Amino acid sequence: MELEPELLLQEARENVEAAQSYRRELGQRLQGLQAARRQIKESASQTRDVLKQHFNDLKGTLGKLLDERLVTLLQEVDTIEQETIKPLDDCQKLIEHGVNTAEDLVQEGEIAILGGVGEQNEKLWSFTKKASHIQLDRWMTTSQPKITDSSSVNVLQIILRMYM
Repeated sequence: MELEPELLLQEARENVEAAQSYRRELGQRLQGLQAARRQIKESASQTRDVLKQHFNDLKGTLGKLLDERLVTLLQEVDTIEQETIKPLDDCQKLIEHGVNTAEDLVQEGEIAILGGVGEQNEKLWSFTKKASHIQLDRWMTTSQPKITDSSSVNVLQIILRMYM
């Protein structure tokens, strides 16, 4: 059965109109997809910028906090160092005083001995009396700090382990 040319023409026109309508609808969907893609890209770009700024702010804040913590820890180490060295300094002063006293005593004794017995007897007597009053052996028994047993050294090691 053959369609009449008019009906055939009419059907063809309707099909063309339907195809045009379909093409317009698909074109609008493509534009919608492109707009959505643009929005997603813009949103992602803004999110990246916000994240970068946020992390830069965090880095700055964290850097300041770390710098402050470092200063505090260095001050603690300095304090421990000073507290640990002070007894050594005190001991050194005592020893140096003992060395000076011993030097003076040696010089005085050598002068007294050179004078011999007789007219220099007074110098020998004075030296011997002075030497007996000075306890020479106490310099040998001056307690000496053991650095390896020092709790301050242990504290420094603990601080280092905490931050390494």
